[in-house]
Amino acid sequence: MTLTAETTLKGIAIAMGAITALMATIELQRAFEEESAERPAVVSENPLKTTLQRCRTLTAQDLETDTRCQAAWAENRRRFFGRPSNNREAE
Repeated sequence: MTLTAETTLKGIAIAMGAITALMATIELQRAFEEESAERPAVVSENPLKTTLQRCRTLTAQDLETDTRCQAAWAENRRRFFGRPSNNREAE
C-alpha cells in the first residue's frame, strides 16, 4: 500500500474526528460534574426515607447489627406491600 495524498487526507480526517469526539465527551463530563455540584442536597421531611438513605451506605455487616435500619426496611416493605401496621398507636 502506497501512501498517497488521498489516504493521508483520510487518515487526518479520521484522526480529527476522533479528537473532536474525545473533546466533546470531556466537555459533557465537565458539564455533568458542574451540574451535580451545583445541585443542593435534597432534604427529606420523611424520616423513613432519610433513614433508608443512611442505611444504603452501610455495609452488610453493619446492617446486621443496626436495629434502626432493620426496622426501617421492615416498615418500607410493609408500606410497599400494603400490609396493615402492627402498631395501631402510630397511625
